Amino acid sequence: TRRNIRRMTVEDDELDEDRLPSLDERASKVEAKIKNISGRVMHINSTLKLLRGELDELTNELRQLEREDATNVHVINARLVFDGTGPGGQLGGFVTPAKHSRFIKHLLGSAVNLVSLSQNERMRLKEDYVNFRETQTISYFLFPLVLFIWYNSKHSGHFFLQSQIAASKHSEFVDTVLSASYPIALQAYFSWLLYFYTSLGLRENILKANGSNIRPWWIQHHYYSMAMALCVLTMDVDSPSCITFIGRFLFFTFCQGIVMFLQNRYQRFRMYTRVAIGKASPMDVSATESGSRLKLLWPLLLTLQTMQLVFGCQVLLRWYKEFARNGKGLSEWQALVAGSLFVLMALGNFNATVMTFIRKRDYAVSEAKRRKKKEN
Repeated sequence: TRRNIRRMTVEDDELDEDRLPSLDERASKVEAKIKNISGRVMHINSTLKLLRGELDELTNELRQLEREDATNVHVINARLVFDGTGPGGQLGGFVTPAKHSRFIKHLLGSAVNLVSLSQNERMRLKEDYVNFRETQTISYFLFPLVLFIWYNSKHSGHFFLQSQIAASKHSEFVDTVLSASYPIALQAYFSWLLYFYTSLGLRENILKANGSNIRPWWIQHHYYSMAMALCVLTMDVDSPSCITFIGRFLFFTFCQGIVMFLQNRYQRFRMYTRVAIGKASPMDVSATESGSRLKLLWPLLLTLQTMQLVFGCQVLLRWYKEFARNGKGLSEWQALVAGSLFVLMALGNFNATVMTFIRKRDYAVSEAKRRKKKEN
């Protein structure tokens, strides 16, 4: 038995020795292939670097040509190819990205790379942004609606279903729970607003780095909205400034949420059409603060912006009369900041809406001129 065991051990050692050359050959092949791929990757990276430099120069030249004559057929075709009609897809992601904004540097750092070279990945970024904005818009008008009703019932002394609560055995307990939970619900809503606008700001910066046409004001508007959410989050819900400001704030955000919901539903399908006919890049997104071609939304947007301006001025006026004159201005600073931000955003949104209208009108005029040239 011992002889058999020794013989089997010797045979196994011989088999291992036979396997060693095959393992060494396989390992050498893997090593050679990895070195080959590494060299090819280095070549691709150097080629991409050269192409990026050429594309940067051509992009600047194309912008100059658009300023000189945006109706030129070759200029229009060049822009369409750049925006995604060519075989290489949308080229905005290959242009050397601009330096990160302070917002990105503070949250993500300056070393992070926001640009995706894959067209499919860039489209997924855009679709994820659009889906996030649409789904969160429902919460945007439902939360303030419930809180606005709750706010009015709290300050009028009558909560929801007051008669049914009074008739129950636990009326005092229910009334106490409702009174105590209102500040918690309000602070939770403000925290959600801060998350919502911070997420939008991050996503829009990433989209802009990947070739989207998001205009600076859209992103700046969400920065101001973040500051607004942070400001109201520090308010004492029972303070005079909170009672003065919150009712207007909840009513306005409810109305804004309704308009955003309608605009999102319309502009999503409108953007698909514009991309299909070559008037927009696949990475472009629509704005919820400026106008659209749906005529119903123009008066709604202008009414909303007027309401925002009036509410902001009312808060500032009341802060001055009731707090600043009495030496309590600093103790109620949230009303001053919130009212100022309301006025600033109202003016910025109005300017964005007017500029959008002017751009659409100028584009329609240039299109009409181009058609006349073709006919002649």
